[in-house]
Amino acid sequence: MDIMVIARCMIKLFIVLVLGFVLYRFDIIDGRTSKKLSSMVVKVTAPLWIISTALSASTENRLGVLVLFGAGILMYVGFILFAGFVTWIFRVNPKDRPLYECMLVFSNNSFMGFPVLQSVLGDASVFYSSMLHFSFNIFIYTYAVYCFEKAAMSTAAAGGGIEGAAAVGVKAADVNIMGNIAGKTESKTKKQKIKELVHALVTPGFILILLALIIFVAGIRDDGVIYETCYMIGNVTSVLSMLVLGATFAQYPVKESLSDIRSYGFAIIRLLVIPMVTLLVCRLIGVNDYYTSIATITNGMPVASMVVMMANEHNADTRIVTRNIVVTTALSLVTIPLVVALLQVF
Repeated sequence: MDIMVIARCMIKLFIVLVLGFVLYRFDIIDGRTSKKLSSMVVKVTAPLWIISTALSASTENRLGVLVLFGAGILMYVGFILFAGFVTWIFRVNPKDRPLYECMLVFSNNSFMGFPVLQSVLGDASVFYSSMLHFSFNIFIYTYAVYCFEKAAMSTAAAGGGIEGAAAVGVKAADVNIMGNIAGKTESKTKKQKIKELVHALVTPGFILILLALIIFVAGIRDDGVIYETCYMIGNVTSVLSMLVLGATFAQYPVKESLSDIRSYGFAIIRLLVIPMVTLLVCRLIGVNDYYTSIATITNGMPVASMVVMMANEHNADTRIVTRNIVVTTALSLVTIPLVVALLQVF
């Protein structure tokens, strides 16, 4: 892995991100367009990119991919335990603890991870990364929902109902909803909960990624029209992802976020400590260099933008999440090359 290659990659990604920021400020991209582009990346272009890599990947290590799939589940369970330990050690305010735990668990391993992996390790690494982080989709709609509902209840309780909710920008009409989250959850039947979870999980993107796994395991290969079409469509993922991120940042209070000292402390853990722990664990259990690099690099990505969307949907305090997304994304332009350099040394 060439440090100059990753440095050039980060510079290019940063330029596209800035372009997205500028396009939003000049009203060429608005909030609705950004949301639609984001949906297209998640549901269409990124999954088709993964399918194209599955169609061209070597079939020699099918068992290894299934092991990678299972290891991803254990990895996310480990993240949850690690996040709980970190927030306990640093005595994070109980009201904010669920938010910080969620931000430690979920990284931007697709929007930023895929372009970086492609430049450093090649197209095939995108497929292997999608298998490793397949559990992201499961945990974001289970564990993350639990975290944000817990945070929303804490916010409402700490602020004394309507006043506390208003302090974080929650509509007064939603206060009763927050105050009764637990009651409503308990009143739901098991069948309703399962139906809601399945509806959240079974998206076009989820189905296409599952199809990529089936294609790989079945040994289906194609270097003709189907592969070329999937690759052509999927290849726009990097540019669209960074444009969307830039447009999203234009909607955030960037100056306020970058002046928050606490976010920098969190960023050290998110961007450096977690990938270092990942590297250490991989070395201890004897994971090969290729898979170790994929896991370490993707686990060193900034906070996933999906986290702020989930926080907003569940009436949690989005200000904390927003600040940390901005800071970790900005610093990742420096820390990702450092993580790659670390892989070369160890």
